[in-house]
Amino acid sequence: MKRKNKNIVQMISLLMVLGVLIVGYVWYSNWKAKEGQPEETSEENVDDEPAQDIMLGSIDTTQISKLHYQAEEADLIFVLKDEVWILETEPERPINQSNVKDLINLIDEVKAERLINEDPEDLAEYGLSESKALLEATLADGTTLSYRIGDEAIDNEGYYALVNDDGKIYLLAGSYGSGLSYSNLEMTAVEEAPAITAANIQHIDVINRDSQDFEIVYDAENEYDNSNTGMFPWVMKKPYEDGYNLDTSKLTDLLTNYSTFDFISCIDYNSEDLATYGLADPAATIYVGYYESRTETLTEPEKDPATGEEITEKTYQEDKEFKLYVGNQEEEGNYYVRMEGSNAVYTISASSIDTMLWPDTFDLLNAFIHIPNIEAVDSITAEIDGVPYTMEIKRTTSKNDAGEEETTKTYYNNGNEVTEDNFKGVYQSMVSAKYDSELKEEVTTEGLTPILTISYHIFKDKDVTLTASYLPYNESFYLVDTGKKIRFLADKRQIDDIAKAIKEFKAPEEN
Repeated sequence: MKRKNKNIVQMISLLMVLGVLIVGYVWYSNWKAKEGQPEETSEENVDDEPAQDIMLGSIDTTQISKLHYQAEEADLIFVLKDEVWILETEPERPINQSNVKDLINLIDEVKAERLINEDPEDLAEYGLSESKALLEATLADGTTLSYRIGDEAIDNEGYYALVNDDGKIYLLAGSYGSGLSYSNLEMTAVEEAPAITAANIQHIDVINRDSQDFEIVYDAENEYDNSNTGMFPWVMKKPYEDGYNLDTSKLTDLLTNYSTFDFISCIDYNSEDLATYGLADPAATIYVGYYESRTETLTEPEKDPATGEEITEKTYQEDKEFKLYVGNQEEEGNYYVRMEGSNAVYTISASSIDTMLWPDTFDLLNAFIHIPNIEAVDSITAEIDGVPYTMEIKRTTSKNDAGEEETTKTYYNNGNEVTEDNFKGVYQSMVSAKYDSELKEEVTTEGLTPILTISYHIFKDKDVTLTASYLPYNESFYLVDTGKKIRFLADKRQIDDIAKAIKEFKAPEEN
């Protein structure tokens, strides 16, 4: 009797466990349905060993003659012609060959991580009633291999897919789906602008339709170089009508801005309506003049006329130019651009274009107002509050015992001989005068009397005199008048110090 009761208890316990399992299964099935996850009907691998991939197809990619690619922003059929992939419907459109090769690498073989559903009732459950992406390769013999990508299987880090349209749902690795992300635009080849060596640039001219222009030119004979040493071969011609020397220490960074033109994407490879992009009447034009060097081996060696040494190679320079038109900005802020001679429309980042269109022109100037080499100066005249001052360097030439010519210099201030050190000390103070800032408005000098005027007379060229006058402006600055349009200010304290140094400059016997 006791044994019979014990069996009844065990049976009741088993029935309770079975009931719990049934309730759990029903709950889990309902939860899966609510989460939108399709129920997997494949057998699970219960062993500890990882499941083996299922090979569904492989092809010899060298035999592919046609490739159909479909994604959210593209539906393109590529065909191979003379070893180049072209678009079947637009053979003239340049195609990004590298991106096509990436697609081919995704279909050289197709492996599934596992079979999900062998006979699905509703493809929509897997996002495959209208697939998210398609890749189909057709070989020269007509054989095809394809796969369609559906929803991402969140728990399994892959994508549901149909392979060769066999009706079965497979789980493919994430790379099969993430690789099909090229947009229509990204499949268009982006033409490369010329690679310009910054050090070879010799002319930059930026024309802005609605703001100031910018132009700099390399000129070894720069007439505006006030150093008389060739120290400043670069001249800025715009935005200032008169030429100004460029600060050569800032050239490297500046020229680098105009050496690289990185196009982001090709928007229209052959635009018939440039006005759509603001390129019929461009907002700006960027011109870069440069040269390219090439070295050639001579068929017959020559002799260097200067040294007599044998020359086996010669280097030649070929002048080049590049012009870019800048149009409107698209919604992300990038500019539409096109190269001269082409109707292809590209985009370039705003940061790149803005740097080229609007450099800080004042910051690029050689700040020294006049800085002539003292070896080229014959005399200096100055006027402070109407009082004249004259400094002079007299040079006499004689021959030494070896028969070599020597130049002796004698320094004078207001007719009195002074020491070389004292003279050069005052001279250094005078040539240190700098432009401090740029005027923001038009000014008139009518009725103003200069506080200080300095003129340097260059003996190497009797026609050259460099003059600068400093006129009252406000408590902090003087206007600088060099005979050009008045555009700049000088620090009042510095100019007052220069005037003081000139007034206190005396001959030894006067001290």
